[in-house]
Amino acid sequence: MQNKRVLIKKINNMTPKQQDAIDNIMDYFKFEQVQKVMELLNWEWAASEEGIPTVPELRQEARRLLKMAFEEKTNVSTGGFHVKYESDDDGEYIQLLFAVDEWDEEVEK
Repeated sequence: MQNKRVLIKKINNMTPKQQDAIDNIMDYFKFEQVQKVMELLNWEWAASEEGIPTVPELRQEARRLLKMAFEEKTNVSTGGFHVKYESDDDGEYIQLLFAVDEWDEEVEK
């Protein structure tokens, strides 16, 4: 059984704890609410067959981004989804959010 787990780790490039974190996010994130907002705003994705993505399409893209963030150890975003990745000596932190609008400014010294 131990060899199978190591093989899975090598194929996915994910540790069991990273996969658990992704699974928890996927279980508790409110994809249905995101889809309703996208319908309200008529927010379409070019890759979506129906224009406005379905909940399964949202879930698929979110999982892809979460895996990418862990594998590349960086923040990633597309289509309104943002995945924040951080790590330090204590471990890793990952967050999925969906943003309708955002703005930032850089202030020089």
